[in-house]
Amino acid sequence: MSKKFQRFVSVLLAAFALLVIFLPRPVVAADTHAFKAANGTIQVPNHPKRVVAGLYLGQVMALGVNVVGSTKLEMANPYLDQAKIKSMTDVGTPMSAEAVLKLKPDLIITNNESDTKKMEKIAPTVQIPYQKTQQFTSSMNYFAKLLNRPKQAKAFKKSFNTAAKKQIKRLNAAKISRKSTFGVYEMQSNKLYAYGSGFSRGAQAMLALGFKLSKPLQKVDSGAGFKEISVESLPKYQAHYMFVTTSSTKGQKDPVLVAMKKNPIWKSLAAVKANRVIELPFNKMYYYDPYATRAQLKIVTDALIKADK
Repeated sequence: MSKKFQRFVSVLLAAFALLVIFLPRPVVAADTHAFKAANGTIQVPNHPKRVVAGLYLGQVMALGVNVVGSTKLEMANPYLDQAKIKSMTDVGTPMSAEAVLKLKPDLIITNNESDTKKMEKIAPTVQIPYQKTQQFTSSMNYFAKLLNRPKQAKAFKKSFNTAAKKQIKRLNAAKISRKSTFGVYEMQSNKLYAYGSGFSRGAQAMLALGFKLSKPLQKVDSGAGFKEISVESLPKYQAHYMFVTTSSTKGQKDPVLVAMKKNPIWKSLAAVKANRVIELPFNKMYYYDPYATRAQLKIVTDALIKADK
């Protein structure tokens, strides 16, 4: 091969290499998916690595996604992995833009418009109304779609169903009828409330075990989901089993709650007479994420068996 031809081939190869370098490259689709949220259709990372979760900390953790920031109240959830909680930052309520920015999130999940407006300037932000997260199964499916984690959601639902079956066996062995109705009540800021199934307090666990809300409370459930009631109206909203909590820091020694128990109307309730009023700690019943609901299966079962003795 002549030297002239060799130089020609070398020049040709060099030119080809330059052509390859500078040719327009095909555009690779971004690693995101469209998610319809309260604040519009958002392009969400398929595999978020640094999430600020706000109110929905437990829902995100249940799907195995890394959370770098949340709120003090959600981080106090006793059912979450405390080792992981220690590595998170409290971003405040309302969320602090400065605190969130320092965390360099690739996804932010909010539950109100005020936080959303601030967070949208930092990273993709999804606003989720509380109503979307009130029922265990639909909430799991919703977050699985958001976070692209269908397998993890399926696994958690399986573990939840296994836990429910275990507690149902205990109830059957104790001969507790799951055809009985239940109600959820709470003393909050000196006011008494009756709740439906979507505001935690163990209601989702009770439904999973096969119990039903009493008919008047089913109406509350299909409406606003909660209702302020008077002690005088309690006979209308009573149930076979009545779960009572108080948000007071004094717990069951809350003076308003103590006064209610002395009221003749309270004493006349069938559940009170039969020792079927179940008082549970607020901090264990307030949370409603997947971890909390799964743990509450045993808590309410223990309480039902104890009340039935």
